[in-house]
Amino acid sequence: MSAYLRDAIRLLFILAEGSQPLGDAKDGATHIFRGEARLHALDFWVRYPDYLAAELLDRFNLESRPEDLALADRIMTSEEPDIRRLPMIRYFFGAFDPIDNAVSILKSRRLVAITGRKSGGRVIETNFLIFPKAFEVCEGAIKLAPVLQWYRDRTKVACDIAGTATGGALKDRQYERSQYARTERGHQIPSIADAVRQRLDAIKRNGG
Repeated sequence: MSAYLRDAIRLLFILAEGSQPLGDAKDGATHIFRGEARLHALDFWVRYPDYLAAELLDRFNLESRPEDLALADRIMTSEEPDIRRLPMIRYFFGAFDPIDNAVSILKSRRLVAITGRKSGGRVIETNFLIFPKAFEVCEGAIKLAPVLQWYRDRTKVACDIAGTATGGALKDRQYERSQYARTERGHQIPSIADAVRQRLDAIKRNGG
């Protein structure tokens, strides 16, 4: 599988899971995903399982959800943080990876379309219209290649962690991780797996 096709499939799962129903269908689209910055933020958590596990531990500390601790434990005691990590570069506004080619694949198959909001003649928010076929493709992809269920599972967790926060708010949260914030612009954001494992061990030693 080419890198562009891999990226397209991953982004399709994120766009589908993170979308909201439209009140009225628009040009055949039934859902909308709001904000390219939000897409990049969610993609970061899918591509960095250790950072996603850290978010689960944060929520566990606040809400004591046993399922959050259990999932963080499964992520960090498996090979997931190593074999699933797809590095991203830190640019001016946080983790970023060009998505034009991957989105073009989705557009050419009429799975998504790009729309947005303008002000003063300039685009201030890029949104994505989601067509019914996008959801069908996600379902079909999992049936053809069950390994892709991982993308759906982690996308669901990332969207649940994000809630209704905007892309900017999610980027701010990600900057609260010191390793993320200290990464020089133009360099790969490093793994925090060792630190998350130490934190997880401490929680379990204290009775979790």
